[in-house]
Amino acid sequence: MTTMNTQFGIVDEVTYGTPVTVSRFYEYESENIRPQQGRVESRALRSGTRVLRSDRFEPYRVGAAGPVRIPVPTKGFGLMLKHMMGTAAIGSVSDSNYTQTFTIGSLYGDMFTAQLNRPFNPSGTDQPFTYHGGKVTDWTLSCDLDDYLVADIGMDFEDEDTSTSLASASYSSDFRLFSFAGASLTVEGSSVEVKNISVSANNGLKTDRRYLRSSSLKKEPVENGMRVIEWSCTADFADLTQRNRFTSSTRTGALATLVATFDGPIAHAGTTLPQLKITIEEARFDAAHANVSGPPGLEQELGGIATFDGTNSAVKIEYRTTDSAA
Repeated sequence: MTTMNTQFGIVDEVTYGTPVTVSRFYEYESENIRPQQGRVESRALRSGTRVLRSDRFEPYRVGAAGPVRIPVPTKGFGLMLKHMMGTAAIGSVSDSNYTQTFTIGSLYGDMFTAQLNRPFNPSGTDQPFTYHGGKVTDWTLSCDLDDYLVADIGMDFEDEDTSTSLASASYSSDFRLFSFAGASLTVEGSSVEVKNISVSANNGLKTDRRYLRSSSLKKEPVENGMRVIEWSCTADFADLTQRNRFTSSTRTGALATLVATFDGPIAHAGTTLPQLKITIEEARFDAAHANVSGPPGLEQELGGIATFDGTNSAVKIEYRTTDSAA
């Protein structure tokens, strides 16, 4: 069980690709970050050569990329939300709790260093992997019945190294995780009981900005298209309300405000519970299907995308925590 000594941490970078010692640590369930390697080959013809010669290829490094799965904590998650969304604002303090509000904004200049410890097996000797030039390419926040709210975060990095010393991990004190027990959903202000909820985003980053510049590594990824934000959930087929949104012949009829709220299990200060709230101001209904496949009562699969109303952020995440900064 050598992975018991693993750890995952991040920290903001000042300059893209210049690593900094990580200082914000998260419990995580899994990761699949891998180096991206290339091979340039020459298959030029030469008498007697029927197989690629061993001196006719050159390896090169492109970067690294992959996802990390994190159960969302009631403290310390603001830094990750900033890199997921782009814009962060700290609201007024109430009962020693701060509401951090994250909206869609420019991701240019938002980068981080990440470090993972992957201990050798079976010795358990630490082997840190440090990734710099980090950007969040895509993310999903989801919660199922009988489970925790989890974040699946796709990351892209300029490069990986294995020579940086392992940072000393420290975690926020007495934090908890958001679970299904504190979750609720409203659609256009009315409560809708669901069995799961998922909101995901593709940040539309161009991650292959590579040039003839005496380096095979990429430059900082930049936004190269509109963000695509999708939502989905499963509810009982109780009436036609949601289906009528999907089948509406008018634009306004196909839109509604979705608010998914996750309350923490205990207050960290005073009586105010920590909270993570996701608001989609203009959610478009692109699916509301209920089909018979056997005796069980009918459920309907709801889903669609977030659209921009011209004023409000297409998706907004509010994080109430005792952290005074993201």
